[in-house]
Amino acid sequence: MSGSLGIKIGTTGFAAAAVAEQARAGASGRCAPRLETIQHQATLIMTPGTAPTLARLGSGARPVQSGLAITGFVDRVGDPIDLIAADGSAHRPEDLVAGAVHYLTRYSAGAFTGAPAIAATYPSHWKSHDLQALREALDRMDMTGVDLVDEVGSILARVDATRGLPPDGIVVVYDLGGNGLSISLARRTEQIGTTIRSAEFGGSHIDYAIFRHVLSGLDGELGDIDLGDPALVAPLSELRLRCRQAKETLSAETVAVVEVELGRVRHEVRIVRSELEELIREPVVDSAAFIREALHANDIDAEDVRAVVLAGGAAATPLVAEMLSAEFHVPVIGEADSALTSAQGAALIASSSVSVADSPPQSVPEPDSITAPEAPESDPYIDTVPSDPPLAAVPPNPITAPEAPESDPYIDTVPSDPPLAAVPPKSVSAQGSGGGEKVRSRRKRALLAAAVIVAIAAAIVGVVAIVMPNTLTQPDPKPEQKPAVSEQVSVPRTPPSTPLPYPTRRVS
Repeated sequence: MSGSLGIKIGTTGFAAAAVAEQARAGASGRCAPRLETIQHQATLIMTPGTAPTLARLGSGARPVQSGLAITGFVDRVGDPIDLIAADGSAHRPEDLVAGAVHYLTRYSAGAFTGAPAIAATYPSHWKSHDLQALREALDRMDMTGVDLVDEVGSILARVDATRGLPPDGIVVVYDLGGNGLSISLARRTEQIGTTIRSAEFGGSHIDYAIFRHVLSGLDGELGDIDLGDPALVAPLSELRLRCRQAKETLSAETVAVVEVELGRVRHEVRIVRSELEELIREPVVDSAAFIREALHANDIDAEDVRAVVLAGGAAATPLVAEMLSAEFHVPVIGEADSALTSAQGAALIASSSVSVADSPPQSVPEPDSITAPEAPESDPYIDTVPSDPPLAAVPPNPITAPEAPESDPYIDTVPSDPPLAAVPPKSVSAQGSGGGEKVRSRRKRALLAAAVIVAIAAAIVGVVAIVMPNTLTQPDPKPEQKPAVSEQVSVPRTPPSTPLPYPTRRVS
């Protein structure tokens, strides 16, 4: 995958956020991620012989593209009754939504070098059969790779990545969309209960309040103009769109100007933010009571609320954050453009799912490779000589057989002869301190190599215990530590010496 694409399915608008890797290597040599966002109206343009397209945001109520314009199809998903367009044609609402998603994937293809991972949000208040209907519609259009994710989860994923969420307590998701208000509760990114939906307050209600305010200011100029005249349907729709743009402007500015073109009337109406706040103050206050209703329905106290997360284009109105903060005395968190929050969160979810799927499994080392080998038990039959300064330890290869020990001029070994009883070799006197060290070093190497051979032979043919004479200088092991004796061999008494752990023949 070359990136991820998040798509928001909104009742009045669609949005897409593309996250791709751009070849802009910095000093570290890494490519910087690139985020591109686009917004469209929830107006699908149907043109014979071509795929459906979405009307661009800000293109006006009369789309530039020629064709049949269909609106209001998102809220109809799952409705068993077809949607009838202006030309009398019938359409399944979920098929229209799938066509809009397909358009956005094609529109955003230029942001990627290959096929991106795609996740599309669905409204959190949808029922299971609504979601299933959209899933089947996407599959019919060969978009099985598009994942459908809950809008609340997408909003929380985005805010947690950019602003952070409280580590404990309840988070209220206040999603003020175009056609209604959705209230959801969550602990960090995990939703609690179900989403509560109210269609009494939304972005379209704010637009209509501004629309009526503008018309009321033109009473003296409208005169005998009949607003019910069919010829004024398109100009009035255009005025509604300009009122919505004024709402968005007042979210960041204190003044907005609305141009009016109705018949012979040409006028500009100036609106300040305080006027807008007075128009919507009552429904905003009522929405706080709606949050308390959602808390009560889930048996949660208002004191457990730690933050309110804003989402939806209409939630950018400053009065909303002010009223909620004053009501619950908690931080109110929102993105710079709350209309894009869910689309950006969906892109993050799609990107994280690809990262998990593409990451190789972690190799778990074998226990033997991380456990230090136990120290061998001391052998009472081998002399210990003060060692020289320690050398670097070289771990043995468990697969390669040990090499045969070098021949020692002081010991004559005959592998072909049958095993004989251990007889002490003729003692060799040391010639000075240097000679003694040389003898001890050679003896040590021979004894260690022989111990390895005996250990291998014991694993193959079994263990044969030999009872050593009681005149040895080294103490016998405790009786309970002796290995089981399969046969006792009588050995004649000899002068005190250190026996070798392997059979030898007598050296003359």
